[in-house]
Amino acid sequence: MDLRTMTQSLVTLAEDNMAFFSGQGPGETARRLSGVFAGIREQALGLEPALGRLLSVAHLFDLDAETPANGYRSLVHTARCCLAHLLHKSRYVASNRRSIFFRTSHNLAELEAYLAALTQLRALAYYAQRLLAINRPGKLFFEGDEGITADFLREYVTLHKGCFYGRCLGFQ
Repeated sequence: MDLRTMTQSLVTLAEDNMAFFSGQGPGETARRLSGVFAGIREQALGLEPALGRLLSVAHLFDLDAETPANGYRSLVHTARCCLAHLLHKSRYVASNRRSIFFRTSHNLAELEAYLAALTQLRALAYYAQRLLAINRPGKLFFEGDEGITADFLREYVTLHKGCFYGRCLGFQ
């Protein structure tokens, strides 16, 4: 499934689930489920254009024509895996949310964990775009200004990495 179709499907499911859980009364769990689907919608919509831009220039950084691989492609792949997992989980919730066997707390914990990962992947995509904008065209590494390098690394280390462990360990 291409990135655009995956994102649109995820957004549609997130909106449907958000509307369903918003109408389930004032309970804490329903409020959190509605909120997590709102977050998924927001992050997916914000991430898709960034991933598209990264894919449009990723070929410039491949080792050679026979080896289409680099960090930008890896970031896009990892984000797509996260989106695919959220799409699968959103479909499951939409299909089973009325069932007496629906494990609300388990599904909520899964969705919250993957939303946290998606949020950090969006931040990483932002940093990757900044890196592309700061560097000279076609250059992978900073050249020259040490202050920019230090600022970039200082911001990068503030990213929360714990969301890629626990429930999300190895999803990519």
